[in-house]
Amino acid sequence: MKITWYGDSYFEIASVSKDKDSILTVIDPSKDKIKADIILNTHADSNGLKINDNEIVISSCGEYERKGVFVQAISSLQIDKKQKNIIYVIEAEDIRICHLGYFGESDITDEQLEDIGNVDILILPLDGDKTINYSEAAKIVTRIEPAMVIPMCYDSKKKEKGLNPFLKAMGEKEIASQDKLSIQKKNITSGEKVEIVILEEK
Repeated sequence: MKITWYGDSYFEIASVSKDKDSILTVIDPSKDKIKADIILNTHADSNGLKINDNEIVISSCGEYERKGVFVQAISSLQIDKKQKNIIYVIEAEDIRICHLGYFGESDITDEQLEDIGNVDILILPLDGDKTINYSEAAKIVTRIEPAMVIPMCYDSKKKEKGLNPFLKAMGEKEIASQDKLSIQKKNITSGEKVEIVILEEK
C-alpha cells in the first residue's frame, strides 16, 4: 500500500486486492476530473452515492465495498457544529485507515469511537480554524489509539502553527518528512508509542 498527501485533506491510497487488482482510493480530491476506483468526500456540499462501471463516489454515511476495499462512513460535524463531516474508515490489504476529514468536534464521541474500532493508521487534521487544533488532535490520538498517525490540514510552509506544536504535544521533536508512505500490514506494530509519519505535500 502507498499513501500520498496532496495537501489539506486530499489523499490517495493505492492498494492491491487479493486478486492482484490495483485499486486507487482518493479522499477529498481538489481536482474536478480524477480517475479512481473509489472517491470519498468528507465535507461535500451534497450527500449521495454515485456508482458507474469504473468508480464509486461516496459522500454519505453507510457501509460500502468495492473490489475488496471496505469503507465505513461515520457522521460527525465540522467546526461550526452545523455543517456535516464524514469520518471514513477504509480497510484494504488488511490495513485499517481512519481519515477524520474536516472534523470539528472537541472530542470523539463514544458512539463514533465504537464505529471506528481498531485503527492502524489515523489521518487527522491540525488546522485549528476550519478543523480541530493540535491539542484536540493529540487528545483524539490517545482516544483512538492507532499504531500510526499522519497529520493533515496544516500549512506545510508554516509548521510552527500546527505541526510542530502537535509533535511537541505528542512528545516528539522534528520528524523528517517522506515522499509517500509505503506500508504493509506486517510492518505495522502496535505498542505504547504511536509512530508519527510526516508526508511531503504534493
